[in-house]
Amino acid sequence: MEISALVEEQKCKTLEDAQRLAGAEVANTGGFSVPVVRFRQGSRKMLTGALPISWMSSRLEAKAASRQGSILQTQSAMNRPEIADHTRAIANYIRENHNKKYIVPPLTLNIQQRVHLYTVDYPAEFLPGYLVIPATAKLAITDGQHRRSALIEALNAMENDEQAEFGRDAVAVMISCETELSQIHQDFADCSKTKALPPSLLAVYDLRNPANRVVADLESRCLLFKGRIDSTSKSLSKKSTYLFLANQVRQLIKELLCGSYATQDTVFEKRAMELLSSDEQYAEVVDRFAGYLDYLTQRIPVWQEIARLKAGGLEASQIPAKREQGWVCLTATGLNLIGRVGHKLFTDGCCEWEKYADALAALDWRKSGQLWQGNIIKSNKVMTQQVPLREGYEKALDAIGLGSQPPLPISS
Repeated sequence: MEISALVEEQKCKTLEDAQRLAGAEVANTGGFSVPVVRFRQGSRKMLTGALPISWMSSRLEAKAASRQGSILQTQSAMNRPEIADHTRAIANYIRENHNKKYIVPPLTLNIQQRVHLYTVDYPAEFLPGYLVIPATAKLAITDGQHRRSALIEALNAMENDEQAEFGRDAVAVMISCETELSQIHQDFADCSKTKALPPSLLAVYDLRNPANRVVADLESRCLLFKGRIDSTSKSLSKKSTYLFLANQVRQLIKELLCGSYATQDTVFEKRAMELLSSDEQYAEVVDRFAGYLDYLTQRIPVWQEIARLKAGGLEASQIPAKREQGWVCLTATGLNLIGRVGHKLFTDGCCEWEKYADALAALDWRKSGQLWQGNIIKSNKVMTQQVPLREGYEKALDAIGLGSQPPLPISS
């Protein structure tokens, strides 16, 4: 079990030999040596050590996602969007306690450049050694960007004498050597178990539930969603040029897979594992869901209009105006209803699902539509609770010919 293709490990007879070889490389290359312990976690070997605080700005690198970024932009970043208030709170704590007792939890770092590790040739999984990092290499932060920013902020606010003293303090680090961004994201999601990620970001980063992969795949494949899903915000402002949150798309997938957006995550994950366990099953489900949504996009007029707009450009500024017009299908509740209808069509094995999708698309999706009054719409407000959604869903089933009542007339 190797550490990484990027880490060349050389085993020495003694720790003194390892130190000597590491020192020789540093002297000849201008790099720096970090005393580390190599250990195992699961199927990977990791390194742990400590770095001086004075290195935080020059040696550590954060790649944060931008606020209100698309799924593609967020997937390209290594860290969540930085929250200024969180950084400021940590920095204030450090400034108030740096000359007393304080604690900064370990940072999780990642090396993506070729490095040398000198260890001892002992028959053990737990080994001391020296990691030599090239002078031009920076350690990317997998988890701990707020701590790193806070340490820099606190350091910069100190007087020269205090800076020198505080700079000699150190922070524990755990170092992985990953080249795949998806695994770096998974490590970040795993490190964040004690402080929950925002739901939309969790839907992008935490891929242990295969259904979360569907969120990203639907965003990239569906005409309506591509470039129009906000993956970092907790709520969607009225003026946002994004159409839905990533977490709202995740709720749509809960509806499509389980028949309810309120399904507990443990049950949702179990169902996803059952239905998306193989590549073939996954591809079939994604094709079906994307086909259903694209079919509706081509037939629901307001969806069709939005899908024609250039995502991220000036044309996207039309989205807030269309949202203000009042369309049930542009709300999370409407999206969940559409997902629940899709769940019924696909779980019932309906081979004429397009016929019912045509009828669904032809419904009057305006908030003023008679079909939604008293269930999804009450006092001109969109209800988000389960009971109004169920009532609206049952009305919609009757209207398209899938319910127990005769089909209602379809508004033009």
